[in-house]
Amino acid sequence: MTTTTLVLLGLAAVAAILALIIKARAHPFLALLIVSVGLALVAGIPLEEVVPVLTEGMGSTLGSVALIVTLGAMLGRIIEMSGGADVLAKKMLEVFGPRRAPWALGVASFLFGIPVFVDVALIVLIPIVMSVARRLGGNMLTYALPTVMALLTVHVILPPHPGIVGGAEVMGADVGMVLLLGLVPAVLMWLFSQVASGFVQKRVFSRVPEFQAAGTAAGGASAEAEDRKGSSGEDREGQPAATHSSPIVENPPSVGLVLAMILTPLVLIMAQTITALVLPEGDAVRNFFALVGASPMALLIGVVLALVLLGYRRGWGLGKAEEIINSSLPPIAAVILITGAGGTFGHVLSETGVAGAVADVLAGSGLPIVVLAYLMAALIRAAQGSATVAVLTAAPLIAPLAAQTGLAPLQIALVTITIGIGSMALSHVNDSLFWVWSRYFQVGTATALKSYTVLTTSTSLVGFVVVCALWPLVALAA
Repeated sequence: MTTTTLVLLGLAAVAAILALIIKARAHPFLALLIVSVGLALVAGIPLEEVVPVLTEGMGSTLGSVALIVTLGAMLGRIIEMSGGADVLAKKMLEVFGPRRAPWALGVASFLFGIPVFVDVALIVLIPIVMSVARRLGGNMLTYALPTVMALLTVHVILPPHPGIVGGAEVMGADVGMVLLLGLVPAVLMWLFSQVASGFVQKRVFSRVPEFQAAGTAAGGASAEAEDRKGSSGEDREGQPAATHSSPIVENPPSVGLVLAMILTPLVLIMAQTITALVLPEGDAVRNFFALVGASPMALLIGVVLALVLLGYRRGWGLGKAEEIINSSLPPIAAVILITGAGGTFGHVLSETGVAGAVADVLAGSGLPIVVLAYLMAALIRAAQGSATVAVLTAAPLIAPLAAQTGLAPLQIALVTITIGIGSMALSHVNDSLFWVWSRYFQVGTATALKSYTVLTTSTSLVGFVVVCALWPLVALAA
């Protein structure tokens, strides 16, 4: 086939995925898999080779992603059920004081959001946010915006969240490098969103709901989320909207212990990346961190430590620990399947030559790869609503261009981060997080569009500017 034909096939495949998710309300896993099969057949892959190509793409992606996502979900659930989220938020509020309550909520959300999926983390923190808002009064956006923006920022940029981990796998990026580099735009984007939230809440107002209406608000949020699961027919990240709230814990852990549980796997992963860069091969220290700092092993260590220090030492029996671990698994099943299907789609694009043809065309456009990565992810996100699907759809199209241009590992990691940042932009009514956030806090739709949508997009643009500033520095270091 000609390059033009292959490019048109690629565009048609992406359009078909979006149409199935948005119009037909197909689950993203089915949409990605069906289009992958169709593309393989149309592009001329022999019938007897179609299934092997699909399974190879699925297996190579899930080999590492499934471990990271599953262990990350377990760690987050243990922290949540131990009362760690509540302790962290309350301590931050105590340290910052009532006047700086938005900063307290933002800091707590940023830290708690690292190991916990954004949908679950938001609903776990909602009772705390509502309690602070009712105690201090004023504009609900003052407290609700910093919380959701911090959670969403770490969700789209930092491992172990599924979109960025799956994108790193497709791009061939080192997860440790993505984490290390990603902290720079993540922190700067969070700081911007904190400051910008103050400006937004001065121009847009939403009253703090009365206590009596809290139950109604929560119930309405769940119903609205079900009705609006995007025009895409799914929860924003392919998992059911959580309906639980913070657990009441008689013997909660200390703030220091909660922070240690969150930071331990992250420090191990970054140590592995740094030692691999600065120490020679065969060095004992490098070999040690190659084991304990590999993402699955670091998270496994974090889960075991959390079970012991947050669970067993606070009275959890084996039965309760098993119950909590089991409860972390159902919500991530769809996430893992979507991630695997995204890998399958990318593998089919590669095997059919479509990815290479698209890479040739993109290279000929003259636009820098970071610009292409950002725009593609942002447009896909705006079209179908899920940040994870946006990353997993954009990454297979950008990966061949990255390989073709001979980018260094650091540059590939930064391009992967750029795709994640782009997936944060243009969040609106086809994003179930938009509805869960707005309905739980009783924020009107028009108000949510003028606050949440504007802030997610502007924060994403700030992240893109940070990436552009980092690009020449990373190129020099490469």
